[in-house]
Amino acid sequence: MAALVNHNAGVSETHRRLLEAAAQVFARSGLEGATTREIAREAGVNEVTLFRHFQSKDKLLSAVLQRTFSGPEEALQDQAGLAVAAKGKYPARPTDLRAGLRQYIQNYEDLLRRNILLLRTLIGEIHRHREHEAKVLKGIFAPLKVELMATIHAARKRGAVRADVDPLIAADLLGSMVFMDVLRRTASLAPDYPVERYLETALDLFIRGIAAPKRKKVTPQP
Repeated sequence: MAALVNHNAGVSETHRRLLEAAAQVFARSGLEGATTREIAREAGVNEVTLFRHFQSKDKLLSAVLQRTFSGPEEALQDQAGLAVAAKGKYPARPTDLRAGLRQYIQNYEDLLRRNILLLRTLIGEIHRHREHEAKVLKGIFAPLKVELMATIHAARKRGAVRADVDPLIAADLLGSMVFMDVLRRTASLAPDYPVERYLETALDLFIRGIAAPKRKKVTPQP
């Protein structure tokens, strides 16, 4: 599994190694199958050190989820951004709708692929860990959503997107298309067509679905 991005620059090297090891062991052995002994061995420390940093396997899982999906400050920003966006308030965004949506797709696909092994484990077992379920689901679907909603809202405000399109629902739909394709291509269900073709087609269909109808040019009567 690829190394996860470090969001905790202020913590010790041992703390970081434990988080890295835990992410790999959870992905490899599952949430239930992973043991603190295995995680400690993977990190090159003893169990006493692990418990001194995280107290329990459950708290270690919480720390892994936070580190994988967002750091503390980023999590607060995401939650605040979604709350503001839900009220219809968005920051200004560039005027090129297609370019903005394509950038979102590329960034979101990259995020999912880098963490796909852990995400598969979480999806398969999260029903046994209800206390983490909301964090996992937000981690999968919330990253970059505020930016995407702002892009759609800006296009709607310019008249490029239909006035009845809800940016939140539209963002969920586009995110789901990317998410499902990554799941298929990282399993044994990879389709025959290349990923670039899929994403461009998904983007075309999405834009057509939300685009405002073109106004007919009125020819002046003589």
